[in-house]
Amino acid sequence: MAKPVARYVCQNCGAAYPKWVGRCEACGEWNTLVEEAVEARPGAGRTGAGKRVAFVGLQGTAEPPPRAVSGIAELDRVLGGGFVPASVVLVGGDPGIGKSTLMLQAAATLARAGKRVMYVSGVV
Repeated sequence: MAKPVARYVCQNCGAAYPKWVGRCEACGEWNTLVEEAVEARPGAGRTGAGKRVAFVGLQGTAEPPPRAVSGIAELDRVLGGGFVPASVVLVGGDPGIGKSTLMLQAAATLARAGKRVMYVSGVV
């Protein structure tokens, strides 16, 4: 069941607001907003006809995406065989454990193999 909705309409200019404010921002008049009930209709928040999407079952198998091997055996194992092109890998951990060193080594290996690499580093 839809929740009743109210809007506030300026009696001077007709501008409508979702909540009460003392002054109408459209015409500048004070205390001219009056509450009006809005009939809630199912699907009233939608705009346009929309497009139906057909759902596909999860049966069957799919080929795994191609991987770019980093040359670091344990990193490739953790990544499921290497980096997936056009994907992002988030590496986190305590300070000083070698995250940057590991990623820079992997990026250098991939760059030498002719792959395009972007390394982004940040601090939270």
